[in-house]
Amino acid sequence: MDDQEKQKSELSKHLRVLKDKLVRFLSPQTPPDVLIIKSHLICEYYLNQILILKGICSADQINNLSFSEKNEKALDKNIIIEKSSYDALKILNKLRNKVGHELEYVLSESDVDSLGFIQGKEYILNKYDFETLAEQLRDTLTDVVINIAVRLFKLVEAQKTASSEMVKQVLAKNS
Repeated sequence: MDDQEKQKSELSKHLRVLKDKLVRFLSPQTPPDVLIIKSHLICEYYLNQILILKGICSADQINNLSFSEKNEKALDKNIIIEKSSYDALKILNKLRNKVGHELEYVLSESDVDSLGFIQGKEYILNKYDFETLAEQLRDTLTDVVINIAVRLFKLVEAQKTASSEMVKQVLAKNS
């Protein structure tokens, strides 16, 4: 098995674990406001790891940054390659703030659309397949979380490959 196949295998394994976590965390019984909060927490968890892995923040520094500041740092350092990921996290943060500050928050179609439209044409084509806004929100949030997690997993695998190559080079020089 070559390095590229090994990376794909590792990524697949991580994605299966992530899918299991998401099924547990974002279950159909979870109310929309809790879905938003949990998705925000999951994304922040992965965003923290990305920033630490790339050496942009230390573990101590990360605790002193707001979600928005972390998202900005990730965009500024080209860690989150796609601007759409940055935009989705920015909207998710606004929704989380809305949920956190409005005691009687009620999910609206425009709330879900604000996240979904970032996905483009695919979102619009699938948007009417759901019976409720909560189902549509769950699907959209799952996509956002998976995109951030995949970015982290790819960074981890790239770092492992780079480290492995460095070891090989050192061993070759010393031979």
